Amino acid sequence: MKRAATIVLATAKPKLIITYVLPKPANVLPASVEANWESFISGVRDHERVHGDYIVEMVKQIEAATVGLTVPGDPNCRKIRDEMTKRLGALSQEQRQRSRDFDQVELSPGGNVHTLILQLVNGG
Repeated sequence: MKRAATIVLATAKPKLIITYVLPKPANVLPASVEANWESFISGVRDHERVHGDYIVEMVKQIEAATVGLTVPGDPNCRKIRDEMTKRLGALSQEQRQRSRDFDQVELSPGGNVHTLILQLVNGG
């Protein structure tokens, strides 16, 4: 009697490197502008780190959703790939929506990034 193959994703060791690339002034700024710039770029850095935190959380969710995943009767690993693709796609879409929602609040009038921009442009 032939046994049906069972596929199990036993481990996953993701390697995640998040690189933040932020603008820098091309020239030395006047002191009055430099203080505004520092406040602005600090706020932008904090904003981008929230997006990075969302990515880190998604990676943890990916691990939880896939490690130990099993699909019986799948000797060519097609069914498990399909199931993983479905799960990972849903997690990715959730993370993207979360980031869009965050940006909408932050960039809307009165939002944190909107305020940072106005303070930089208007001084203060």
